[in-house]
This record gives sequence, C-alpha cells and structure tokens, in this order.
Amino acid sequence: MSMKYYFDITDLVKFAQKNGSVSGIQRVQIRVLQHLSSVREKDEILCAYAMNRFSGIKVCRAKDLFTNEAYSASRMLVRLGIEKPSTSFSKLELYGELAKYKKGSLRRMLRKVELLTLGRLFPDYARAQMSLPPRSNENAHEPKTIETWSLSDFEDNDHIVMIGTNWNTSAFEKRARQHSKRGGRVSQVIYDLIPYRYPQYCIDSLTKKFNVFLNRSRSFASQYICISEATKNDLLDYLSDFNSDVPVKSWPLAHEFEGYQRNEKCLESPQPEHFKKIQRPFVLCVGTIEVRKNGIALLKVWQRLLKELGDKTPQLVFAGKYGWKIEPFKKLLQEDLSLQQAVTIIPQATDADLAALYQKCLFFVYPSLAEGWGLPVGEAAWFGKYSVASASSSLPEVCGDLVDYVDPNNIDDFVQSIKHPIMDEEYRKCREENISQASLRTWKDVAVHLNQLLDH
Repeated sequence: MSMKYYFDITDLVKFAQKNGSVSGIQRVQIRVLQHLSSVREKDEILCAYAMNRFSGIKVCRAKDLFTNEAYSASRMLVRLGIEKPSTSFSKLELYGELAKYKKGSLRRMLRKVELLTLGRLFPDYARAQMSLPPRSNENAHEPKTIETWSLSDFEDNDHIVMIGTNWNTSAFEKRARQHSKRGGRVSQVIYDLIPYRYPQYCIDSLTKKFNVFLNRSRSFASQYICISEATKNDLLDYLSDFNSDVPVKSWPLAHEFEGYQRNEKCLESPQPEHFKKIQRPFVLCVGTIEVRKNGIALLKVWQRLLKELGDKTPQLVFAGKYGWKIEPFKKLLQEDLSLQQAVTIIPQATDADLAALYQKCLFFVYPSLAEGWGLPVGEAAWFGKYSVASASSSLPEVCGDLVDYVDPNNIDDFVQSIKHPIMDEEYRKCREENISQASLRTWKDVAVHLNQLLDH
C-alpha cells in the first residue's frame, strides 16, 4: 500500500472564511500543495481539516482543491461544500459588516440575526443593506463540491504534515498525536518562534497560545521542518532545554511570485484607483503594518529625507493592513502633515496589485525587526527589484548579497542606505541587473525539496 500524506489545512479553511486574500503562511500552504500534488500520485497528497475541536475530520485530494487557477477564498469554500454558490453573502462579507459593532454586544448579535434572516428571504436586499455590490457569478458554474470524505483512521505508514498555524488544539492534531504514539510519522512545519522569542512584538493572547502549542508539539512531532536556518537555530535553542533528539531540518521558501514571469514588466493594476494615490516615483514596503514590521522606522527615515531631499524624496507606499501595537505609527503620521502627503497606505492589495507595485517601484524596503523568512524581499527580487532590508533574523538568507542590509534600529544608517539608491540611479540599475540574472527559487523547487524531506 502506498504511503499517504495528510496535510492539515484547518487554519487555511478558517482563514478563508474571514479573509478574502491570503497572508504569508496561507500563501505557502497553497503554493506548496499545488505543486506537491503535481509531483506525486493524486491519491497520495491529501488535505484534512476540522471545523471545530469536536467535529469530524474531512479529507479531500489536494489536486482537486488546489488547481492552477488563481486562489479564491470563496471558490475554495464552495469546492469544500462549506459555502453554497448561491449563498446571499459569504461569511467573509458577513464578518466585514459585523466588524462595525463591538464583539459580544447585543447590537452585533441582533444585526447578525437580521442579516441572516434577510439573506434567506431577500438576498439582493440583504446585500444592499450591507453596501455590497450585486452577487457575483464567480462561483455560479463551479461544481457544488469536490469529493470529500470523513477520516476513519490512519494506516501505519501514513505521514501527517502539520503545515499551518495549528496553534489552537484541533481534532486533527489530536489524531496526529495518537498516530505518533503508535509510531506513525508526524512532521511539524515551524514558520518562526517570534511569539516565544520576542513576546513584545505580539499580543499577550498569541504569546500564551503559541508557547502552549510549542510545548504541545513535542508530544507528537517526529521531525520539525523550519523555513529558514535562523528559525531552525531558534528551535534548536528551544529544544536544547529538553534534551530532545527530534530531527530539525531547514526548508527555505521561494522567491517566485506565482502567476508572473521573472522580471515581468508593464503590469497594470486591476484597481487603478490605488495608483491614483501615488503621484510620483515611489519606494515600496509590503506586509501587515504592525510593531514587528517596524514601519515607524520608515516614517522617521522619510521625515529626515523630506528635510534633506525636499521634492526629490520619493513617495513611500505601504501595501498592507493595520495590525497590532501600531498606535505610535498612527500618531507620528497624524502629527506630520508633510509626512502624510509623502506616505500612501494600500490596505487591501490583491496579488495583481502587488505585482504591479513591485514592478513599478523604484526599489523595495523591508525594515522588519524579526522574521521567519521574509517572502516580500524575495518577491521583489522576482520582479528584478533591488531591496534595502533589515539585517535581522532570517532576512539575509532570502537574497544573500543581491540586496543591501541595515540595522533596523539605526535610523542614521537607514537614512543613508535609502538615500543612496534614491540619488544614485546607476547604482540601483547595476543592482537590478545582478538580481535579474540571479538564480532564484520557485515554488516547484520548494515543493520538490519538501517531498525529499518527508521521504527521509
């Protein structure tokens, strides 16, 4: 009997119900499973998910769920039978409307009941009430579901891969623990140890939840797979306190921005209103605006650049939504009118928007204080763009000597490192030329590498 690989996508499914686009970890899961299912037999790469701790576990083939189409949260949920193509509004749209009300409040509960009732009786009116456009035909021709089935039990030689953010205890993790105790293989992917190592960058609830997960993982992981050498070293340091002999392997991620050719040019955003906000040449930063990403350092750098360069200062564009602990960022931006005019925030950028932004920017900047990998630096390189990146944690692993590094806490050095490529176009073009010819890693490369790690 051939070995089957069960990948836990519980967090991806739950994320899709509340988010239209994907963040870094979800993007990794989708890309890797798309390619891994193409290099193995279709019945070998399986996806499993549990909607809550007490529900049964559903299974499907990765090849059926992750096709070559661009990712769509609603399409994935329709394929799994979690949402109907004819539904009045998605859970994502419902939660977007309810976000206007305080969590746990009576007003929020009553509004939810009202909308669910209207949705059943008068779907178009319900959408109008929520200020949503008319229902899309995006899912109208989708098959109602792909084939899914309930997980009965694992065979002895089956391999379970915890590839997501399984920080919450799930029904699937419970089964993985039982499989491990019987001698079965369970691989745990570790993206970073930031909540453990740098709790000051996280909210308290995440730190507690992650630390409990990390301790729990030692009860079932037969090997750990880390997305960078830096993350691997952090994990080995953690495990050294427990005299653990569980193998820890490194699995670097990709540079590829899937769906676009290397060094692709002349891309247009499908949402041109974003580019109307950008009035002059710009420098780009991609990622959630939160304390760990250190966006406030860029604001301070731009304050200095505006004084030193005046009208020659490029626009600074953040493509990312607001996260946690960013009150100082907002305060600094609100108090400086000239900074407001030089900074643009695009909170809902699609992949197509990001591709156009990468391609059109002067260069990329990434001041993060800690990362598990650093996808945006690699993605910028995929479009032939030079970066000024933080020298912290895993970031130097992404592009090596193709980009320049700076201490993220040293504003003076940051100003000089960013001013150089602004003023010296020849230097910038030379760096771009080297990047455009470099060997970069595709998602297929990453999937093939994971295939090897799972087989050994």
